[in-house]
Amino acid sequence: AKKQPVQGSYASCRGSGTISGQRLHNTGQRSKIGPSMRLLSTLALLSAALPVSALGCGTTPGAVMRLVSTLLAALPAASALAPIDRRSLLKGAAAASTITAAPALAKPQTSVKLCDGTQFPVVSFGLQVYDDEAAYKYTTLALECGYQNFFASVLAGNQKGFGKAVRNSGIPRDELYICGSVLSNRARGEEAAFQSTKRGCDANFRDLNIGKLDMIMLDYPGPDAESIQGQWRGLENMRKDGGVTSLAVSNFSPAQLDVVLKSPGGKPTVNQLPLGVGYKTKQNAELLKENKKRGVLVQAWSPLRVLSSGALGACAAVGKQYGKTPQQIALKWILAKGATYTCQTTSKQHFQEDIDVFDFELSAKDLAFLDGENLVL
Repeated sequence: AKKQPVQGSYASCRGSGTISGQRLHNTGQRSKIGPSMRLLSTLALLSAALPVSALGCGTTPGAVMRLVSTLLAALPAASALAPIDRRSLLKGAAAASTITAAPALAKPQTSVKLCDGTQFPVVSFGLQVYDDEAAYKYTTLALECGYQNFFASVLAGNQKGFGKAVRNSGIPRDELYICGSVLSNRARGEEAAFQSTKRGCDANFRDLNIGKLDMIMLDYPGPDAESIQGQWRGLENMRKDGGVTSLAVSNFSPAQLDVVLKSPGGKPTVNQLPLGVGYKTKQNAELLKENKKRGVLVQAWSPLRVLSSGALGACAAVGKQYGKTPQQIALKWILAKGATYTCQTTSKQHFQEDIDVFDFELSAKDLAFLDGENLVL
């Protein structure tokens, strides 16, 4: 039998063949992010929203708040605060009360509405191929860094470790968005594809062990239209049984999406595709347009792994004016295109960087530069 291809989201986003967490083509020291006032307000939010262990060095939340209050008294008025919203990223609505003296701030768009009316956080952590112990460790780290959206694919082989981390986190289940996946693309024929997909859905529910899922995704389309119809019927069966809310696909072409759209039941909400600055620019611009036309949101997998040295250089040049890393510019470009992303790391610093993209906007000039043909792989 032909060896099953491994989806690109399970290779390192920051260097092929490694999960060391190192940045791909790292370009020196990380630039400072944001003004001092934004840092202080973030500390205030963190002190109220995170457990003491997440603050580092054993510092108590009360001690941090006293320090923040002292420093704030010596700085300019609170109106200098840069727009920031951690309420949707950190556990606990009480965090907002720590800066009650500040004026109302514009909230960045950290989630989007899918075609089925549900809200979808635009930043996701996608688990990679490692054992359950590692999955537990990195999921816990992502939760501590404020991630809400998680892609736990069956291809990664560690859904049990992921589910255990979610259960032990103490975070209410309704504050997290969790997507599982089914691999049934080898089954040929409607009934065979249906049965294979149904078994995959049951395995997700069993191995994740976190109750109802927010989303279930087909990792790959079947070999023909009849098989794709069977796959989709399998997902619809899981939804009818109350096991999942939203249905999604991955690596589907516009023609394959149309097969699903003609099938009985609901529409696919998300299509996970390879997307990044300078990567197959014309082809992906067309895919973005065709998915949008069908009301399907694109989620980029491995958005940093596909970056060429030229693309990284361009992102670095743009990042200087915002105090952002090349990788943060590459991720912001995806959001500016109306898409979302799921990426991975094993480094706390990179987890934090990958979610810290909501305090600036790329200009039309920036986007035109990053869309340049000279960046194409």
